[in-house]
This record gives sequence, structure tokens and C-alpha cells, in this order.
Amino acid sequence: MSFHSINYCLALLLGCLSVCVVVSQTQYKRLEYKYSFKGPYIVLKDNSVPFWDVGGNAIASDDQIRLAPSLKARKGYMWSKNAVNFDWWEVEMSMRVSGSGRVGGDGLGFWYTTERMQEGDAFGGPTTWHGLGVFFDSFDNDGKMNNPYVYVILNDGDKVFDHDADGNVQQLGGCLRDYRNKPFPIKVKVEYYRNVLTVLMSNGLTADEVPELCLRAENVYLPRNAYFGLSAATGGLADDHDVLSFVTNSVHDQSQERSQQISQMERQKLESQFRDYNDKLEVQRQEYLKQHPEKAQQQQTLQQQQAGTAGQFENPQDRALRQIFDGQQFIHLAIQQLHKRIDEIIGRQERTLSAVSSITSGQVTVGQPVAAISQQQQPPQQQAPIQRYEVDSIIRTQQELQTALRDVKCVGVFLLYFVEGLLAVLTVLSLCRNFVADIQGKVIQVQQTQKMQPQQPASYQQAGQPNLSELRDVLNSVRQDTMAILSRPQAMPSCPAQGGITTLWFGVFIVVQTVIFVGYNVFKSSGESKSKKFY
Repeated sequence: MSFHSINYCLALLLGCLSVCVVVSQTQYKRLEYKYSFKGPYIVLKDNSVPFWDVGGNAIASDDQIRLAPSLKARKGYMWSKNAVNFDWWEVEMSMRVSGSGRVGGDGLGFWYTTERMQEGDAFGGPTTWHGLGVFFDSFDNDGKMNNPYVYVILNDGDKVFDHDADGNVQQLGGCLRDYRNKPFPIKVKVEYYRNVLTVLMSNGLTADEVPELCLRAENVYLPRNAYFGLSAATGGLADDHDVLSFVTNSVHDQSQERSQQISQMERQKLESQFRDYNDKLEVQRQEYLKQHPEKAQQQQTLQQQQAGTAGQFENPQDRALRQIFDGQQFIHLAIQQLHKRIDEIIGRQERTLSAVSSITSGQVTVGQPVAAISQQQQPPQQQAPIQRYEVDSIIRTQQELQTALRDVKCVGVFLLYFVEGLLAVLTVLSLCRNFVADIQGKVIQVQQTQKMQPQQPASYQQAGQPNLSELRDVLNSVRQDTMAILSRPQAMPSCPAQGGITTLWFGVFIVVQTVIFVGYNVFKSSGESKSKKFY
């Protein structure tokens, strides 16, 4: 046991002790035996229950009261003979409802009313009453699929219990609890203190289970001098409704305790009566065991078994701590398994990424398996077997990579042709520019040569006059042609034809490439739709 768990247990123990001290300072409880019964000796020799009246189909035995047997249309009840003479009370009841069917019926009722010994359709009790009714309804009469259900109804004597609707409109509150066919008896605790009604109930899964809260209602005003009662009924479906114990405690304040202190003589008188009653009960018990030796043998064997197995069972605190530690250990192991699986997934993802990078870099062929690539790049090591869905995932990844590579190849070819056409156009433009530059250079050279010629004699000038005028005309025509070419650079009829793709073939290639690309996309989408239908 760790240090933190010890501290937690100590803190919880101190909290419980503090609560107990506060409760003990505010109130105290006193057992009211005239409003209680408990096995193993509930009935007397005449099959009567002390301080209680039993009626209907109820069957009283030594260890329990069967209010209604598992037969159709049966009703049973029992009521206290004495009216309650204290204001606040607490009832702890142990019961068992069992039947052979998946659905049971009809239910059991706990009563605190001003009238007694009345039979009716409210789970064997009266349909109109003045006081409190706590009902354990097993059958779903209203069809809302919310049974077994435990609920409370307060009645002032004017309301009639709506059995067909399970008293939905009349309920003060309730809770959904499955109390049928449990391995251990169900513990019910009904407390009424300072006009606050509290109903607690266990699940019946363990023997020492603490009841849990089912209902708490404030400003509840119950009548005084009322009677406690129990009833049960069966309909078309039948369950055994057994009550094993019914223990009533009166709840008082400290001021009431001081005001209600009895004298010493009265205390001695009550103690002597209690001792006499206890002695008579023990004598009757011994006589019963003498008359039934098989019962005595069974009781002796049971005592020996309990004494032999007393040290073999752990207490509730140790069991709770052991369950907590077992749960923490299970969670720890599960987290370790998750870490291992995550590491395996990350390793496989890294191998797949390395294979993809090898394919894109050209180190291996596209059709080469991923397992061979991972064996080339990593040293051999023992790995977990690859599952079928992982192989399918790798195959799909390879197919997608091949498709992407084919697309990249097509785009590369298109770009190559486009670059070749662009280079051809640039080549034509550069040749035209060089031709224009050559013409301009020749014109400038002729002009400079004309300026640098020396003065010639008159006879020579006259003789060469026609040649110079012709040369001037030629230069002017050349200049005009050059200016026309420069003003219209796009019109180059005299440019020499160069090798490369023409504009017509380039347009045809673009159209063919577009048709192929659209057809491929249509084929790919149809293949994906077929694969989706297959999976």
C-alpha cells in the first residue's frame, strides 16, 4: 500500500469520524421493538407475529414474511398493531423480490397511514389513504418501459391511486432500480426527520452493500399517530415478495433526550422485562432445537463453518483497495500495449515514407516491393507479422504513386514541347534583330565613307555625278525599307526558316494533350467508383 493511499484512507476515516461526532451531537436513535421484526424467530408458536397483524395471502415464517407468493392474483399485507407515538423515525427494511420470468408483477408497498388493515388495488393496500406510500413497482402498466421503478406518493385521503398509469401524475419522486432476482437481499432505508423524507436503496449485488440515495424531499408533512404497514400483490405475472426484516428506530434531538429521560426505577423495570423476555426466548429456542435435532445439527455445522472460514475472507476496505490497485495495474498494462502499437505504426510509416522517397529519387524501380526497399535501407531485424489490411494499404499506396508518376511524366512532356516552341520563337526574333543591325551598320559605314572622301577636280566631279546620285537613291531606298522593317517588327517575310515546331503543330499538340488528359480523368474516376462499390 502506497503512502498516498494510506493518507487518503486516514483522511476518509477522519472525515467519517467528524461526521459521526456531528450527528451524535445533534440527534440520537432508539430502537422501537414494537414496530419491528427480524429473523430467525419472527413468528410465535401460534404462527403470529408479535405486535403485528398479518392478513390476505401473506405467509409468516421464522425467517421471513412472504407477503404475496408467486401465484396469479394474490394479495397480502401486514400492519403494526400500535400507532406511532414519536415524530421522527427511521425504518431499515430488507426484502427480496424473485420470480422465474423476465418481467415480474405486480409490486410491493411500504405504508405509513392513519388507517390500517385495508385491502385494495394499490399493491395489496388501499387505493385511498392519508399518509405516505413508498411503492416498488415491478410491472410496466403505462407502457413507458421504466420498470422496475421505486416512487413515493403522498395522499391526504382525497386522491385515488391511478394504478393503470403507475401514478405518474401523483408521484412525489422516484428512481429507476432493478431489485428483482438479486443474489443478496435489497436493503431499503426510509427516514423522516424534521419534515425531510429520504429513501435509500441498495442494488443487492453484495452482502455488505451500503444503500444509495433514491429520493430526498423537503417540506413533507406526515400525520401523527399513524401505522406502519407492508403489502404486496400479483397480477397476470407473479413474483415472490419476501420481507426478511423491518427495524424501526425513533429519531430524537439532544434536547428531547434530556427532557425524556426516565427514572432509575423505570429503567430497572424495563431492563428486567427485557431480561425475562430474552430468557423466555432462549428457553423456547432450546426446546425447539430439542424437538428438531436436525435443525440443531444444521446450526452447529453452520457455526463451525463460519468459525473455520472467518479468517479466509477479506474485509470491505481491503477488498476495495485491492480492486483499485488491480484496476490501476490493468490500466497501466493497457497503456503499455498502446505505446507498443504506436511505436510499430510509426516504424511502418517511416519505412513507407523512405520507400516513397526512394521511388521519387529514382534509386529503385516503381514495381519493386516496399519490403525489399526497407530491407535494402535498414539492417534486418525481427518484426511483427504484417496484417492483411496493411498489405492492401501498401499496394494502394504503390498504385497511387505510379499514377502520380505517370501524371508527372505527361506534364513534363508537355512542358518540354512548350519550351522547345518558345526557344524557336526566340531564335527567330534574334535572327531578325541581327539582320536589322547588319543593315544599319552598312548604312552608317557608307555615310561615313562619303563624308571622308577628298575634293576632286571639276572634270572628275562632273564625270562621277551620275554615279553618286544613283548611290544616294539606293541608300534612301534602303533607309526607307529599314525604317519600315523597324516599324513593323512582326512582319518578317525575309527571315530564314529555322528548324522547330510550327504554330499549327503546337496547337494540334495542345488539343490532343487536353483530350488525353480529360479521358484519363474520366477513366480514373470510373475506376475509383468501381473500387468503392467493391469494398
